Amino acid sequence: MPHQIEAWFIQSESKPVVLDSLKNVPPKSGYIIYPFNPDGDCKVYFIQADKHVCKTPEELEADVSSSYNNWIIKDSLALNIMSKSKDAYCNMVTSAVNEIKAGSLQKVVLSRTESIENTSHNNPVKVFQKLCTKYPSAFVSLVYIPDELLWITTTPELLVSEHRNKIKTVSLAGTKPFDSDEEWGAKEKKEQDVVTEYIQEILKKYCENIMVSFPEEVIAGNLKHLITHFSATLKTDVWTLVSSLHPTPAVCGMPLNEAKKFILETEGYHRKYYSGFLGPCNVDGNIDLFVNLRCAEIFSNAINLYIGGGITKDSIPEKEWEETEMKKKTLLYAFE
Repeated sequence: MPHQIEAWFIQSESKPVVLDSLKNVPPKSGYIIYPFNPDGDCKVYFIQADKHVCKTPEELEADVSSSYNNWIIKDSLALNIMSKSKDAYCNMVTSAVNEIKAGSLQKVVLSRTESIENTSHNNPVKVFQKLCTKYPSAFVSLVYIPDELLWITTTPELLVSEHRNKIKTVSLAGTKPFDSDEEWGAKEKKEQDVVTEYIQEILKKYCENIMVSFPEEVIAGNLKHLITHFSATLKTDVWTLVSSLHPTPAVCGMPLNEAKKFILETEGYHRKYYSGFLGPCNVDGNIDLFVNLRCAEIFSNAINLYIGGGITKDSIPEKEWEETEMKKKTLLYAFE
C-alpha cells in the first residue's frame, strides 16, 4: 500500500472465483483483479485470502523465492507483434485529435504496448521488492494465477478506498517529467478538469457529505501529475459506486461510451487488465482499489508493458509519444 513499509501476502488454497458482476463479490477477505473491458478472454477474478500475512517485501521474497521459478506463464505469442511503432502511435493520436476537434469526443485515452524479451527470467518477487523500494508512494502489486496470468503493477492512482461507509477517491491526470519546472499547460489542466467533473457527478448520485480538495501537484516516480482528493459518505453499497466510476475519464475519456468505442476500434490490441482496477478487499477492514497503470504482464519469454496517455484537442502527437516513453521507464528500471 502507498507509504507503508510492510506488504500483504494473500494466498488462496483453491482456484479464484470468476465473477460475472461486481454485485457478486464475496463478502470475504480477498483480492480482486478487474479488466478494462470484461469479456470471454479476460475474466474478473476474486482470489480468496485463505492465507494472509503482513511482512516486509524482503521477508516475503525470502518466503517464496524457492518457488518463484514456477511462477512463469507460458510463452507470449505477442512478442514484437503487440508493440506499436512511434509513427503508428502518433498517427493514432492525430486521428483522435481530429475526432475531438470535430466535436464527437472531448477527451480520449490512447495506449500502446511494448514487448521486451525476458532474457534473464527475472524473479518476479524481487522485481516487486525493487518497485516497493523505488516507489514508496505507489500501490505496488504482483498477482499470480497459475496458467492464467502473472501481472505486476506500480500505480499512483486510487479508484476507491472504503472503510465503514466512508470513501476516498481521486482524480489524477496530466503528466510532466519529475524535474520539469514548466507551468502546467492548458492541455494538462483540461485533462484533469474532465476527470474531476465526472467523479463529482458520480459521487453526487451515490454519496453525501462530499468534500473536494483543490488540485495540487503530486510526484509519482519519475513523473508529476495533477491530483484532486475526494471524501464522502456512501448512501449505497461500495460496489455500486465502483461500477459507476469504472472506467473513469482518466483511463477512457469523455463522453464515456463514445471514447470507449473509439479505443476499442482504434488501439488495435486487447488492453486486458491494463486500465482496469485491482486491490485487496476486506483484508484489513478496508476495500482498497487502484487503477491498473504502470503495469506489465510477465511471460517466460517476454514482458509486455502497457502505457498510455490522455488526448485532448491540444495534444501534440510527438509529445504524447514522449509521455508514454517516460511512463515506460517506471517499470523498466525493475527489470534491469
